[in-house]
Amino acid sequence: MLQHRCDIHLHGKSVAELADQVLPALTTAMNLLRDQHPGEADNFRDTVLIAIEATTGPGKGEPGPAVAAMARKITAALDAA
Repeated sequence: MLQHRCDIHLHGKSVAELADQVLPALTTAMNLLRDQHPGEADNFRDTVLIAIEATTGPGKGEPGPAVAAMARKITAALDAA
């Protein structure tokens, strides 16, 4: 069983400042999952990508450049592990 507790404290006022904290943490989470529960790492990655697709996918219109860029950065953080 994965037993790791993280208290989340984000500091920053811009998307860029928050992304600088969240994206590396996402990669760290993927590394931890791959080390301890490889199958769950794949499930977690799929879940995050489904959430992105739900907000940017068909029927939602074309995502703007900022949203598309953030989706790419999130995917890259997931795959950096």
